[in-house]
Amino acid sequence: MAGRKNDSRNVISINEYTGEKVKQTDETADARESRDTRDKIMMGNQIRKYRKEAKLSQIDVAEKLSVTRNTVINWESGKYRPDPSLFPALCELLNITLTDLLGVAPGPTDDFSVHEQEIIRQYRQISPFSQKLVDRMIASILDEETKEKEAALSDSVTFLAVVSTPAAAGDGYSYSDLPIEDGRFYRKSDRNRKADAIIRVKGDSMLPDYRDGQFVYFERTPSAAVGDDVIISSREGLHIKRLGEDGPYSVNEKLPFTLKSESDNVQIVGRVIGIYEPDDAPDNDELAVLQEVRKDEIRQFMKEHNLVQN
Repeated sequence: MAGRKNDSRNVISINEYTGEKVKQTDETADARESRDTRDKIMMGNQIRKYRKEAKLSQIDVAEKLSVTRNTVINWESGKYRPDPSLFPALCELLNITLTDLLGVAPGPTDDFSVHEQEIIRQYRQISPFSQKLVDRMIASILDEETKEKEAALSDSVTFLAVVSTPAAAGDGYSYSDLPIEDGRFYRKSDRNRKADAIIRVKGDSMLPDYRDGQFVYFERTPSAAVGDDVIISSREGLHIKRLGEDGPYSVNEKLPFTLKSESDNVQIVGRVIGIYEPDDAPDNDELAVLQEVRKDEIRQFMKEHNLVQN
């Protein structure tokens, strides 16, 4: 079909759609009826104009929209306006936008869909009292949906302790008494569902499996199987190593793990179960919600571990 490019969104500026702002309380019934009549005539003229440009007869339009020819005649004469539910199909048939159908120019901002425009038009026609009822209903729905979204987000995310990796004093740490430096949210998954805490990788001794600065999930345990990646404690601090037949070792052969003496008191305190991936972390908007929804939990965590909350 030749002619105008059809805008699939059929959008229009709200200010352009309503024209000059008219206060509902100041508009008389006669004025509203007069304005409605003008709108019908304007739309009828637009339908006739673009129907002819599209080289369609009134019968063609009627058949495509499943209405009678008399209905189309009444539209074009301004006697009746098409039902809003027909706007999208009518615009598509005539290869025009909603702004073309209404006879107004689209504004640079505040674009709305056909359905949204019709809702706005109807909203402008109801009384101030009814508008307040609609406002309250929308506010109530938004509040309810916001709470549901927050609850769903909170249920999909867990808060874990981040274990620090300082130099140990004395005989090191036990698996049940590890030093905590922070807390972190993460998205639940089968990959991390057994996690008890998170720890930061320090150094390159476990390359290429783990990088310096990366975080990994681990479960607290005093034992593990050969081949497991484990968190071990010694007088030197906490380390991530792989457990072999002869004890823990570094994956990176250039940085072997060696004990200074038999009294280093090396012991397993956890088993690595996966890497904390970037996608595991909530985005900034989600984090802001979680910090509010889970604020009591965060406050209690900080208090228990003597951490200063920012």
